[in-house]
Amino acid sequence: MRTHSQPTAGFIVLAAVASALALSACTQSATQVAAPPKPVKTEVVGASRARASADSFVGTLRARQRSDLGFEAAGRVVAIPVEVGDRVRAGQVLARLDESPARWRLNKAEADRAAAAAAVVERRTQLQQQEALARDKIISQTALESARAAHQLAQSQLAAVDAALATARRDLALTHITAPFDGEVVARLTQPFSDVAPGQAILQIQAGNALEVVAMLPDSVAAPLSSGDSAQGKSDTESFPLTLERLSARSDNGSLVQAIFRVPQSAAGSKHLRSGGVVSVELPNRNAPNAVTVPAPAVMWGDKPGHATVFVLDQAGKLQRRPVQAGTAVQREGRVTVSQGLTAGDRVVVAGTAFLHEGQLAQAQPMQTLLQGTAEGAAQ
Repeated sequence: MRTHSQPTAGFIVLAAVASALALSACTQSATQVAAPPKPVKTEVVGASRARASADSFVGTLRARQRSDLGFEAAGRVVAIPVEVGDRVRAGQVLARLDESPARWRLNKAEADRAAAAAAVVERRTQLQQQEALARDKIISQTALESARAAHQLAQSQLAAVDAALATARRDLALTHITAPFDGEVVARLTQPFSDVAPGQAILQIQAGNALEVVAMLPDSVAAPLSSGDSAQGKSDTESFPLTLERLSARSDNGSLVQAIFRVPQSAAGSKHLRSGGVVSVELPNRNAPNAVTVPAPAVMWGDKPGHATVFVLDQAGKLQRRPVQAGTAVQREGRVTVSQGLTAGDRVVVAGTAFLHEGQLAQAQPMQTLLQGTAEGAAQ
């Protein structure tokens, strides 16, 4: 009878080696399964509340003291001795018309005045003669009344000529544009030797650096406002406080009200703020609710209106699916109001929620973008 002890021992050795290899493979597989934390884009609850509770409108900067200068009469411009950016003094000549036509009218008015004055003298002498004859009863009363009427007519004609003479002198004076106040030329709208119409703007000047902001506000926004209310102005480079100075008493285009905001002197002196520039005017939204808001992509809606969930990244770096009570309407800037379930400081995932699950390890990933915002991470 043969024995098979030697093959059995070899089989046992092979089985042991296979088991060791399998265990090693399982260990390597388990090591490979452990994935790193998921990078997510998050937003801290409450960081955007201040922005969400402010209404923003477009405003235009302008000088508080400004003037468009033109000639009252038509004519040909012969000289504009100032350029844009020149500082001018009150009374300084800024532009001149060809004064020849005005001077000719003045000469005619002076001649008419001399003739009218001579006619008055002649009529006065005739009236005195007629009165002497009437006293001697040489002429009738009718002839005397006629002499008196002629004298009165001559006096009326002299008064009319005096008025025409004053007008001619004024027309001659108005062939020059003078600065109404100390200021700076900000626009030159025509060139010498151009023909201009009455009232056509030739130059624009403004005084100093005192600025104000003009904004058109909806009736619903303007209604609760009053003089002295605060606002915030923003340009591309800086922010500055604004104070409401006055509101128009009428509505333009049926629903817009003009509002004038005063710019403080400290901000008006900035080289970045110029008249004619466009700025953003932010007004506190007095009707803003106390509830927080989150971007709409952060909300996962349930089967009932207002019932939803969001992913919150806890301090341990794990995702928690939290039920919240959310408004069904998307607000301005694509945000949704959350009235229950979130508190200030919660870190909410705002993108890529469909690819996440409860308890998943995650970390806020810095955004690789030049855009400004309150988000603290980028979804991947």
